[in-house]
Amino acid sequence: MTFGDKLREKKSNIMTFSDDAYLRNIRRLRKVNGSLPIPETHHKWLLSKPLMSWFDTQKLSVRRHLATAAMIALSCYGKTSDAWKKRQSDAMTEFDEDRRKRKLTDKQKSKVPAKGFDSLKAVISTMKKELRHILTKKDGWSFKNLLRVQELIILSLYYDFPLRLDYAGLKVTKGDGNCIYKNTKKPKGWHIQLTEYKTAKTLGKKTFKPNVANQRLLNKFMPEVKKLTTHGYLLSNQSKEKMTKQSLSKKLMTLTKKRIGKSFSVHLLRVLYAMKNRGIIENAKEVSDRLLHTQEQSLNYAKKD
Repeated sequence: MTFGDKLREKKSNIMTFSDDAYLRNIRRLRKVNGSLPIPETHHKWLLSKPLMSWFDTQKLSVRRHLATAAMIALSCYGKTSDAWKKRQSDAMTEFDEDRRKRKLTDKQKSKVPAKGFDSLKAVISTMKKELRHILTKKDGWSFKNLLRVQELIILSLYYDFPLRLDYAGLKVTKGDGNCIYKNTKKPKGWHIQLTEYKTAKTLGKKTFKPNVANQRLLNKFMPEVKKLTTHGYLLSNQSKEKMTKQSLSKKLMTLTKKRIGKSFSVHLLRVLYAMKNRGIIENAKEVSDRLLHTQEQSLNYAKKD
């Protein structure tokens, strides 16, 4: 049994994508002073002073994830550690204090465009004009055409519903999991269903109906996805395979850098959306629903200038 098998067995109650994230972070810890694969039974590498010294020099955004990964790894070995417990607790306390301040970091400030979240609106309008010759084609698209329109779909969907990276996991047939499907009866049109996402345990199953502009785009895009690909998901990579979450993250940053001049992570995009709605966010359930947040989480995202 590999360490990954042990992790999935130990954490069988958590979502697959969380398993994958934990495993990536545990691998990262292992590679600091060791080599892969992760030992199946030997845990003492996690308790080494050089590893903890390295950890202590990392920025908060790294420490909070890696401390949790270390604790989960130790639990897979049937062990615990006061040193890692304290590091996890300290990182989470520092993170919560920073979020309550609701201040943009210097790095975030440097990436915020003048028009904030609405900078996407002009980009989407421009892209629609650039792609009109494809969107109005009567004789079908090439795969290259599909990838070009897909860039518009990505930005347009994020402008409508700024989810995390869940768009990469949408199947194109309706089922019990995350999917995008079209209703032919009321409520008619395209719908996005999410059952597996970060806050699913708190918020449960969610179904969204994209706006009218996205309904029109999806009416043109989805038939071509089904014709030109076989992987069964909304988004594709250059090799005609399913786009991963990591690839979607990189694509979003590449697109925003090219089109706006500043590279957006999905996190920053969500922060900008919450900032746009800061004035009403305390009572705006719709904003929280679109971010798949509790209202308190959305308020933490709504940074002060």
